Amino acid sequence: MDLLARLGRAVVVPLPVLVEVDLLLRSRGYPGAAITFGQSLLAGIHQLEAPTASELELAFDLGKHYLDSGVDLPDLVVMAMASHRQARILTWDFRHFRAVVLRRGHHWPLVVEENELPGA
Repeated sequence: MDLLARLGRAVVVPLPVLVEVDLLLRSRGYPGAAITFGQSLLAGIHQLEAPTASELELAFDLGKHYLDSGVDLPDLVVMAMASHRQARILTWDFRHFRAVVLRRGHHWPLVVEENELPGA
């Protein structure tokens, strides 16, 4: 994707996202792409980072609050890391990022909004 190529090392990939992307690609028959993605992170194309203890604490707190929403740990970690690091989120899975909020009136700052997607 051109956007990711342009952003390069400015993109932080949370460790749970690497695992989620790997599982998704393999389940859809693209094990080579899963390996390529992981190797690109090791090569420093983007920054692979683990969440801190306080980021994990926020992720689990959000998860407890939104038990019935279907939001998973990788998304919760992305939200927590974005909150603590004052970062924008790159996702195409908007449902959970619209359903989970830190406080009334809050919204997650997204790199791409739904209306900016091709075909929207």
